[in-house]
Amino acid sequence: MDSFAQIRFPTVHVICTLVLFVNFACSSEFHEELFTAMLGCSEGVILPVTPVNSDVVVSQGQCLANCLGDPSCMSVNLCDDPQGGQVCHKLPETSNGSCSDLEAASGCVFLEPVNVCQHGGTYNDVVSRCDCYDDFTGPYCERRYRDCSEAYIGGMRGGTSNNRSISIRPLYALREYEVQCLLDHSGWTVVEERKSDCQNDYNKTWAEYKTGWTTSCNRWLGLEALHYISNQRSAKFDVTVRGTGSLNGQYYYTNFTIGDEASGYSLTYTGNHKHVSKATGNGFEYELASKHINGQRFATWDHPDPSGCAVSGGAGWWYGTDCPLTNLHKKFDTSASSSNVAQWIDDLDLLEKVDFVKLKIKVFW
Repeated sequence: MDSFAQIRFPTVHVICTLVLFVNFACSSEFHEELFTAMLGCSEGVILPVTPVNSDVVVSQGQCLANCLGDPSCMSVNLCDDPQGGQVCHKLPETSNGSCSDLEAASGCVFLEPVNVCQHGGTYNDVVSRCDCYDDFTGPYCERRYRDCSEAYIGGMRGGTSNNRSISIRPLYALREYEVQCLLDHSGWTVVEERKSDCQNDYNKTWAEYKTGWTTSCNRWLGLEALHYISNQRSAKFDVTVRGTGSLNGQYYYTNFTIGDEASGYSLTYTGNHKHVSKATGNGFEYELASKHINGQRFATWDHPDPSGCAVSGGAGWWYGTDCPLTNLHKKFDTSASSSNVAQWIDDLDLLEKVDFVKLKIKVFW
């Protein structure tokens, strides 16, 4: 009899072709380790309980498949058959992981199921997948949510304000990111929140803009995280601003992406539109085309743009060949005499000074 410590079922992609799986539900995702032999005490032993039934099988895999197809089977004793083959004894209980309950039996091995759910999840027999907790998802709770919109689809909700901080790991990202989720309207990931009573220095380094920061009253998610989030699938970017005059509303950019660091975290989008009832103007395309930022690279004082706009403006931002007048990272100052400050345009394309910014992104899964 072959010695083995774990049995792994192969991934079955379109149809189940192996005869030993004829009574087992096929799944393209079913490939986790479902049974294990307890290391050091499961070879040459059995669990001495009366079997539900016993069958002659041609392989270890057939024995385990038969057990999975029988709701009364909780574990198996698999023993050599003197007449050839093996005898699969399906058992109505497990050893609860205790070697002390096993008895010696030459030519046998005892196998019991393991919890295939990772990160504290529990297997749900009704839906044939794991119930996951914290910020994990997937059939076996094997990964973090990829952004707040996927968390919303997965059933996550916030408190009374529908806000919640979670860890995400976007597709292809090398690490996890702690983000603020707005779990209403299908779930948005907060990119930036900036208020007038906050620390007001956005003349930060390239490294700081890349990795992001959070203080008691403002946050910047970081260009690296924004790159990974925006490149998973089609994404929408929401600019919410308030300020002087009638500036108080939202503007959206569709098919929005941020390139990788080699591209200078270039900002691109293919569509844009106003909020239906509370709108601002399109600040990314204000005034001359040379000031528009669609397709432009990010720049900071220590990683400047060719025109020197990041240095003269005193803030990291995306810059065209001319310095744009609409820059949400300049200092906040709404006094009449102020200059070189954060500005955006209202719904009538009038340039106004800004004292509140919230930027969000949503991926469409």
